[in-house]
Amino acid sequence: MKKLSAGLILTDGEWFLGCHSTGNWFYDLPKGEVGRDENPKETCIREAKEETNLDVPKEQLVDLGVFDYNPKKNLHLFLWKVKELPDINEMSCLSFFIHRYTEKETPEVDGYKYIRFGEQASFMTKNMVKVIKEVQTLKHN
Repeated sequence: MKKLSAGLILTDGEWFLGCHSTGNWFYDLPKGEVGRDENPKETCIREAKEETNLDVPKEQLVDLGVFDYNPKKNLHLFLWKVKELPDINEMSCLSFFIHRYTEKETPEVDGYKYIRFGEQASFMTKNMVKVIKEVQTLKHN
């Protein structure tokens, strides 16, 4: 059985938030594995807080459904559409991991970028590009 992660698409309808994955070349959505004692919406809100320090209003989230992300994982996405995108300079990562080489505590995310829909292939993995393309076919963004 595939694992389930939940994530956030924060957008103004033209641009969406990408979080730079520390130590990797790519940007990702704020997302993470759904915890045993949480539902996907709760996971989405928690992961967005951990990876961006944004307080996501539960009542403003639109459930986009579950997407086939990779052979081992599905991705349940939620849309938060805003009129004005938050300042990326005000964002920060609150979750850390122990770096395998330096053995130092390292933030999961080390940068933020607003990516224009349709330009995600330059910044994201092929699996995420596929998911974002599917999201674009929906009428919510």
